[in-house]
Amino acid sequence: MNILIIGGTGFIGQRLVKSLHASGETIHLLVRPSSLTKAQKLFSNLENIHFLRGDIDHTDLLADVSQAEKVTGKIECVIHLAATYQLELSPSEAYLKNVIGTQNVLKFLNRLNHLKYFHYFSTYAVNQVLTGTIHEDELISGNSYFYDEYARSKNHAEHLVRKLAPKEIKTIIHRPGIIIGDSKTGERDKNDGPYYFFDFIQKTRKFEILTKKLKVLPLPVEEESLMPVLPVDRLISWCTKIILAPPSRTLTCYHLVPKNKILTKDFLQASIVLLKSPLKIICVPLEKAFPVVFRFLSLPPQLVFYMKQTAHLDRSLLNQDYPDLDDPPFKDYLPNIIQEFLNKKI
Repeated sequence: MNILIIGGTGFIGQRLVKSLHASGETIHLLVRPSSLTKAQKLFSNLENIHFLRGDIDHTDLLADVSQAEKVTGKIECVIHLAATYQLELSPSEAYLKNVIGTQNVLKFLNRLNHLKYFHYFSTYAVNQVLTGTIHEDELISGNSYFYDEYARSKNHAEHLVRKLAPKEIKTIIHRPGIIIGDSKTGERDKNDGPYYFFDFIQKTRKFEILTKKLKVLPLPVEEESLMPVLPVDRLISWCTKIILAPPSRTLTCYHLVPKNKILTKDFLQASIVLLKSPLKIICVPLEKAFPVVFRFLSLPPQLVFYMKQTAHLDRSLLNQDYPDLDDPPFKDYLPNIIQEFLNKKI
């Protein structure tokens, strides 16, 4: 299958490129001209990868007209991974990259004569304000309240995908949870999500006398708060299976999250133990006070939502279509995640 991957040099993208290439697929990568050298180095040991100069910021994705003529008659599957992910994104940055960029990709799809599948990578955070059980086909209005501009922009982009993707192709929306390092090596490329917390615990260890005296760590965590963490290698394995054996529906959406619920307090407490801190978490739902504390500690105040969300992400459709996805308990891989964090400062 001829596959065009948009966003193939990112943390998830480069791993997905290698996984699909290993399965014998022909890979085409849309790469910004300024990133072409980086991309060629990343995949220098792989054969049958074709680099296409282009940018999702532009209405016409491809920078080279001659390339456009070659691609439009070959591509059978498009995977759109490109996005800007930062909790503190400005509204304009988030909208340009995540909404306008996706709109440009959707327009480009109409030029692909043999296109069969479109895979769009969204996020579980598109339904931030929902409570209870969130089903895979649910998507709140873009006018809803959001805790951060990243989630808002991805919500808007997913609405566009549902509305504008060509009806004659199969569209698959992937909603990953919180993606962390490799379950075996711990490898990652930046600090976000639970790594903010790991950093914080390391800072508290500098005040060993104080922590021994206090013994507890009050955090704005609801008792039933859930943390849908998933190692990047598990995500890549799941997505590879979905891409190579896609569903037959016109539109499908999957929650790519652990099968079994992970309580935030359990994940963080297990992390504290592995980081050799004597502190024990106590849950203190003080949402209004903690953004101030987070700023003092140089943590994004938007993390408050991710520390207190209790909604259950239903994955019935994923279970039905792919019942054999490997889903290891977090305590099996967390030691590798923590060890890599301690060994490699980013």
